[in-house]
Amino acid sequence: MTLMKISTRRIAFALSLALPGSMTHAATVYTGDKVQGVPVISTLDVSDLPAGQHRFMFEGVETGTGQRWYVPIMVAKGKMDGKKVLLQAGVHGDELNGVRIVQKVMEQLDPEKMNGSVIGIIGPNRSGLERVSRTWSVSTDGGETIDYNRVHPGKETGNPAERQAWMMWNKVYKGNVDLAIDYHTQSTGTAYPLFIYADYRNADARTIAELFPADQIKKDPGEAGSMETTFIQNGIPAITAETGEPRIYQQDMIARGLEGALNVLIHYKVIEGKIGATASSNKTYIGNAISSIRATTGGFAEVFVKPGDTVKAGQEVALQRNAFGDVVAKYSAERDGKVLAIGTDVVREPRALLVRVLEQNPAATCKDGC
Repeated sequence: MTLMKISTRRIAFALSLALPGSMTHAATVYTGDKVQGVPVISTLDVSDLPAGQHRFMFEGVETGTGQRWYVPIMVAKGKMDGKKVLLQAGVHGDELNGVRIVQKVMEQLDPEKMNGSVIGIIGPNRSGLERVSRTWSVSTDGGETIDYNRVHPGKETGNPAERQAWMMWNKVYKGNVDLAIDYHTQSTGTAYPLFIYADYRNADARTIAELFPADQIKKDPGEAGSMETTFIQNGIPAITAETGEPRIYQQDMIARGLEGALNVLIHYKVIEGKIGATASSNKTYIGNAISSIRATTGGFAEVFVKPGDTVKAGQEVALQRNAFGDVVAKYSAERDGKVLAIGTDVVREPRALLVRVLEQNPAATCKDGC
């Protein structure tokens, strides 16, 4: 009789491993380590967390000496089921307004009054964030730099940036995200207004974008390897929220980026509240095409426009001088539109951005962005 009981238990245990939906589904995996007193995980599964606020360090890719990059993750999980929302900043390490936005959202969430969950991630591009740089730096064979926002969903056996992306996708995002907001700014030496890239072919992506009180929105078919496009390709609505200038905290951008995130959480019934300012109330300019005016030579640049200015085709927007003060190049807008971005560094090499214009192209092929 004892043998029968043991056999029965073994069979039941084996079945529990095989049956879908059993208690043995993918779970949050704790390594047993702590970093700055915060538990380290190698896999996140929001479904097995109790309601409440949680903090983790995700064990990311190895460095050349075998140490690890650790990514701070915050989770606010409500008592009731609902949407699983990702808020992320630091995909490019010099783009920092989003860091404070994500922190502020997480500070305001009360799990007792929430449905679903919100995940806040700071700096999946650990290499870039530590260097305050757009890129991931690889040291092997003399070194190279990689745009971490062009390698998703990554490769398990790829270079460090690709492997980090694969780990984030397969061990953090997968199964834990129903919609995503990826916060950026312009890169060092350039400036944006509050601007959204959104794939308008996805109805929820359009909704999320227009819940932000943005200055400008671009209908955009996406960029291969980017965080936003990879989510869209996997059936998860996502936007890229560009929140101003790099390397600094801009309080206006942080406040508006926060308002947009809260609007999204209210709209999708994660939290209760009243929708604030949106694209509609802000009279956001929505375009579908971009033209970039780039330096044709090296020189000291003077830019005559600022983000948000209306420009006409043929209008002079910038010039360059040599070291003696002689004008060596003049630049004009190619088409009518709104100034989307400007180069803020005076010294500009050939191909450096001077002015970027968001346009409304009437061509049928540009209906959803071109």
